[in-house]
Amino acid sequence: MKQKIKTAIDCGRCRDKKYVFSNKKGKVQAEPCTCFQCKFCEGSRRIFDETPEGLSKIKECECSELFKRMSLFNQAGVPGKFVHEDFSSYLVDPPQHRTQKNALLNSKKFIKDYVDRKGQYSQGLIYMGAPGLGKTHIVVSIIKELVMQYGVECKFVDFFELLRDIRHGYGEDISEKDFIDPYVGVKVLVIDELAKGRNTDWEITILDHFISTRYNDDDKVTLVTTNFSDKVENCLTPPSGRNDKQGLSNAYARFSLEEKIGARIHSRLMEMCKKINLEGTDYRR
Repeated sequence: MKQKIKTAIDCGRCRDKKYVFSNKKGKVQAEPCTCFQCKFCEGSRRIFDETPEGLSKIKECECSELFKRMSLFNQAGVPGKFVHEDFSSYLVDPPQHRTQKNALLNSKKFIKDYVDRKGQYSQGLIYMGAPGLGKTHIVVSIIKELVMQYGVECKFVDFFELLRDIRHGYGEDISEKDFIDPYVGVKVLVIDELAKGRNTDWEITILDHFISTRYNDDDKVTLVTTNFSDKVENCLTPPSGRNDKQGLSNAYARFSLEEKIGARIHSRLMEMCKKINLEGTDYRR
């Protein structure tokens, strides 16, 4: 059996990626590693180039692509608590449930398919399962790789927090459109914590606008996490070990996703996204 040859790493801080992540003001931000030095432009990001006619002109240095991707990532809105999370830290070995390995494989396949198809006609993913199974961890890992490796525009939105911001905006005469527009038009959108909250008529109307706009656009892909299952009987047994879901206070164990968001949105979401069901034990406990 052949052993894999390990490549020596020059920088232990960034592992030779030339960038690192940090938590700044509650959001994950990308910045150049201290090891990064461009020998061509010496930090100016511009170099002189000579045309076939012998004329000199200024053009962007190759290193400018790294700075563009860092800038793109810094607009994604990834929560600061996920600064260290990526695919390599997503646990799939026992005692983790086999569904978590399946989630990891499908997530990596999604990235490959998206890149190969250049974003056209790509199906998104919806991660369904009880709290604490790493759903947000894995979608953040997808964002990190898509943006920093392939320069794909991505945004992360906690839907519950967005609704709160919209309500607050009413008092400051900020329209719903101002909050929503940055998300509905992005190439890859992650909607975290779908169906969390009371799901009033107003909340459902906002969600319907989100889903309908992206549903009608072939080059927009949506990734979703939710604690709610397709059917109540498929919901996981809560950490207490109780099986009598009738007496549970956990909403995700008493309602299906369709009951929370309505048949119309649920139907479109199921067409837009492939279901990834997760099971197992809450890792936070």
